[in-house]
Amino acid sequence: MNKTVAVLGGGFAGCTAANILKKKGFDVTIFEKSNVLGGGVRTFFYHGHPYTFGTHHLLIDVDEMFIYEYYKEYCDFWEMDHYNLSYSAKDDQFFTFPLHIEEVDDMSDADRIKIELAESSDSEPVDFEQYWEGRVGTTLYQTFISEYSKKMWDIPNNKILDEVSFSFKNKKEDNLKSGSKRCFDGKKRVFYPIHKDGYNRYFDACAQDCEVLVNTEVEKVDVDNSTVWVGGKKRKFDIVVSTLSIDSLFEYQYGVLPYMGREFLKVILPVERVTPDPYFFIHYPNDEPFTRVFEYKLLTRHKSKNTLLGIEFPSKKNKLYPYPIQSEIARYRRYADLLPDNFFSIGRLGRYHYDNQDMIIKDCMNVFREL
Repeated sequence: MNKTVAVLGGGFAGCTAANILKKKGFDVTIFEKSNVLGGGVRTFFYHGHPYTFGTHHLLIDVDEMFIYEYYKEYCDFWEMDHYNLSYSAKDDQFFTFPLHIEEVDDMSDADRIKIELAESSDSEPVDFEQYWEGRVGTTLYQTFISEYSKKMWDIPNNKILDEVSFSFKNKKEDNLKSGSKRCFDGKKRVFYPIHKDGYNRYFDACAQDCEVLVNTEVEKVDVDNSTVWVGGKKRKFDIVVSTLSIDSLFEYQYGVLPYMGREFLKVILPVERVTPDPYFFIHYPNDEPFTRVFEYKLLTRHKSKNTLLGIEFPSKKNKLYPYPIQSEIARYRRYADLLPDNFFSIGRLGRYHYDNQDMIIKDCMNVFREL
């Protein structure tokens, strides 16, 4: 008899785990509280326009194309370039983001910015604010970074964000670029499915030959005994893979892990395209209530005389972004230390780490390699 696996949550991480484990010969059951699989990566339609909750282009490191090969079994992709803009309210002008040295002369504070850039350093910072001020100076930080970050995380200041280990490998030239204005230039390749339904066929393939229970909320989990309660009944498994928030598995005994979420407003406009070529979406680092605006058809290549915009608002109504705060990451590790060998916690909620699709695929491949 094959060993049994419960996958808690049928979003991108849960579907990927299910797919990998069923190929290894496990009998997989997916529990999903909504009526569909795929979570925020799933494609829906708004008056005929395809969209996902947020931009879910596939970013892959140039030296990790095995992830693309994994995906190619299920979806066909087109390769795209990725360009961003950021709106400076005081200049009433849009600038390329990440910031580019060639555009400094077009800014009202150009002279001050150049002095600050000459004084900037690569010293190791202790918080998010010190990191950015050290790399690009106070003026660029306040114009393009400070308010965006405080708005994104709903925090009074950016010194609260003290997990900046990523910055130790990022030098000034990584944050104030020269030359190509393409994001991830030479570091990542960018893809999106050519299919009108986006990644949905991937989720369908992951679910094939699995027991899939949608509209089914997990009521309780006995981590030590690999037991799951649904509909007032318990089911025991050999292995459990959870994509739920790891603190919820242990009834928040060490406290609640904080997350920031998003709400998305969809707006159809009577023009074929809004965002100027070749830009992809726009950051708003001022006093607007929203953080980003993106144009879906630039991803989906949907044909229409109209265009669909997604406007992204910070929200506490869902859990999408783990806070980069050292004390919270330490709290997560206390929870992770409680997991037995046959219980796996994956995905953004399970790892308390911001993972894109490529990272989740790679993580699942590594985690389940020896099973």
